[in-house]
Amino acid sequence: MQKEILVVGTLGFDTVTNCRGRVDMVLGGSASYASVAASYFARTHLISIVGTDFSNGHFAPFKKRGVDTQGVKVEEGKTFFWAAEYDKDFKNAYTKVTDLNVFANFKPRILSSHKKCKYAFLGNIDPEIQLSLIKQMDGAKLITCDTMNYWINSNKKAVKKVIKNTDILFVNESEARMLTGEYNLIKAGKDILKLGAKHVIIKLGPNGAMFISPLGMAQLPPFLVENIYDTTGAGDTFGGAFTGYLASLPKWNTLYAIKNAMAVGGVMASFGIESFSINKLLELSQTKINSRLNKYKNGLRF
Repeated sequence: MQKEILVVGTLGFDTVTNCRGRVDMVLGGSASYASVAASYFARTHLISIVGTDFSNGHFAPFKKRGVDTQGVKVEEGKTFFWAAEYDKDFKNAYTKVTDLNVFANFKPRILSSHKKCKYAFLGNIDPEIQLSLIKQMDGAKLITCDTMNYWINSNKKAVKKVIKNTDILFVNESEARMLTGEYNLIKAGKDILKLGAKHVIIKLGPNGAMFISPLGMAQLPPFLVENIYDTTGAGDTFGGAFTGYLASLPKWNTLYAIKNAMAVGGVMASFGIESFSINKLLELSQTKINSRLNKYKNGLRF
């Protein structure tokens, strides 16, 4: 029987400008990338909120991937919107506009049909909302949480509560340093463990990802991509695929399982950045995924 996973985060519209061009009002938000990526490994249920400008056509890509959208609330108003411009090497995104719109009133409830889900990826939303969802998922086997610099700056107390109640925390380099005051990422990761996290993944962007845990430490490089189009959502793609893959296993909490999940997350992110929005992620197959994953693993062997 296929395992089931909850993905919670933003569904929205993005306008992105980079050296490849510009796209306007394309599907974006953490939940878009994470749910599509997770759907290749587990039955995925999506919880979010959108406005009445989010049409049936916008829901179609999720239905194509078999993602359950019953948990997506439609409210009168506009959908979350984000606009940004990237520098030439895609490393930095400069936000031009962030309009929360209906997401400002997001108070998610887990539906009765979701109660059987024992695995969840919580995107980088308000930590108070993350805490509410964690309480609603009593008896969960795996909860992974992402966060961001905004929440660390504005509500660090709640972020620390989330850390104590999550199995695997995702942060990037700057967020790890903000949380701990430590520049060295190994020390920062260990300090996050002292805050109560069971395991920590530090996302390193073009340098892959680092894992720090009582199980051990590991750093995996990225899958090298020649034609990058858009790095938006790469971390969410990684997190969704990582969590979906772990949910598919009989036992997730081993160093071997987590290293494999990091490889899967990195490979899925490498597909995602080859197009704007979630376009490339929608056209994958298990054969394509496995072929790239094998190529990636073979590249790590000497």
